[in-house]
Amino acid sequence: MRYIGKQEKSINYSRVGGVPRLIGVVGARSLGYEYADLVGRIVDDLLTRNNHIATGGAIGTDEYAICRLLRTGYSDRCTVFAAWKGFEGFPAKVRAAVRQFKDYGGHIVWGPAGKNEALVKTALLMRNIRLVDACYGLVAFITGDSRGTIFTIKKACAKRKPTVIFPINCDPPEIPNVKWVPLRCGGIWDGAVKAVYLR
Repeated sequence: MRYIGKQEKSINYSRVGGVPRLIGVVGARSLGYEYADLVGRIVDDLLTRNNHIATGGAIGTDEYAICRLLRTGYSDRCTVFAAWKGFEGFPAKVRAAVRQFKDYGGHIVWGPAGKNEALVKTALLMRNIRLVDACYGLVAFITGDSRGTIFTIKKACAKRKPTVIFPINCDPPEIPNVKWVPLRCGGIWDGAVKAVYLR
């Protein structure tokens, strides 16, 4: 069991019985709005497969996932892993959406950083590690400047978790003992590659 917040209900992320698996949906802050619908359709597809979504609350990919959950009324099927102690740490562009997400039943795992602390960069990386540790698998959208997302992908691959990426105008990251293989399921998953672990 993972306990969300200080006094909120617990969510069991195990794969036992009908309990949903936690799937991370993360990606580049620089991912353009033209990809918002694709991120949303991936979130929708994962939800139809009885998964629970995890994301980080940043602009770009995370923002698109949260907004889709708000529009479809499924905030309660997502957990935001925050780097910050409170709402004021979230980027101004997504702060209102994250507050609404919480008000509509979304879960937030708060981090250690205050808004203007030197600790923020470390807290962001620790948030990504906490998200990977909690997740069964990961779906990531990367662009050429996705350092934080590539860090998260590497952590997921180090744990040999099911990992799918959408490389947008870039190549998949080179990771030892990982081969990226195109998905064959088609539809909204066209263009995605999955990690195949070589040893």
